[in-house]
Amino acid sequence: MPLAQQSGERHQTPAVVCLLLAAVLLLAAAWTLPFSFESQSILYKFGAQRIALRCGKLVGLTVALLLFYQLAAVSPLGIPDRLFSRGRRLAFHRRNGLVLGLLILLHPVLILGADDFAGYPLEKKYWPEFVGAAVLLLLLALVATAVFRERLRLPYPVWLRGHRLAAPLVVALLFVHLLSVSETFRSGPPRLAAFCLAGGELLLFAGIWLRGRSPGRG
Repeated sequence: MPLAQQSGERHQTPAVVCLLLAAVLLLAAAWTLPFSFESQSILYKFGAQRIALRCGKLVGLTVALLLFYQLAAVSPLGIPDRLFSRGRRLAFHRRNGLVLGLLILLHPVLILGADDFAGYPLEKKYWPEFVGAAVLLLLLALVATAVFRERLRLPYPVWLRGHRLAAPLVVALLFVHLLSVSETFRSGPPRLAAFCLAGGELLLFAGIWLRGRSPGRG
């Protein structure tokens, strides 16, 4: 490795440590919300069902934060764009996408497990849950087409266009789900935090669109 590059990386180390610490603290702060602002549904759960519901909520919040990190890694307006090489950012983007795919599958398993997998009848009052199901399907489609793009014989420009169109829809639907499915986010600091996160993601999307940058080949 050239000496100049080594020196540059040493100078960036404090900033990288601060960024990683901020990411961890942001996730930890999000995890406190279901405990500090409990929804009424948790009061009717006991034992394993309560644990499953709490874990399901934590997994859902983790998905929301990881989606933010996913955008920050590839947007020219994100701090990682100034600290990491394009190759490292794209590697994180791919790995984080796989983690998102696994967590989005785990989330409904835990939530439904808290109700003995009773499921939801096709009634209007359960529309937030059905929005969540749409998020799950779209996010899994994004991950699957990214991982298996070559096997599916999807031309890169076609895949990228679809990726860019579907990603904002996933984020928008996720926030509709988040703000409507749980009493935790109906008002107060949790709702404000959710809108701040949504605003940050909107800015990151704007950076991708306006500068014509792409996540690169998957």
